[in-house]
Amino acid sequence: MNNKHIYLVAFYSLKPQKGANTQVKGWMDNPANLRYDEKVEITRGVKKNSATAKIILNLVTKTVERNNFNDNRDFKDLFKYFFGGYHQYITEVMKQLDPEYLTSILDELEAEMNAKNAEEVSTQ
Repeated sequence: MNNKHIYLVAFYSLKPQKGANTQVKGWMDNPANLRYDEKVEITRGVKKNSATAKIILNLVTKTVERNNFNDNRDFKDLFKYFFGGYHQYITEVMKQLDPEYLTSILDELEAEMNAKNAEEVSTQ
């Protein structure tokens, strides 16, 4: 990993759902008792604390450097997911790194949203 590159780094921690009875043996076996907290950073270079990160995306080379959270290795899919929740930060960075890529992603997201809206209207 290059220290001059810009990375999106995602950390996840598993916590009990509100109201989950953690006193009962096996409470963690039920996925309804668990929730993930997500912490996302955009950094220049990979920091030492990134060793515990579950997902690392290189925004310069548009590659997935690490994904220990799930099996998805597609940069575009992960980029769209994070863009949904952190668009204000990602937009600022991507306008400087690769405005054409950002425009293409925005066009794709808009088309997906229009298709979803059209589908919802047709089922009503």
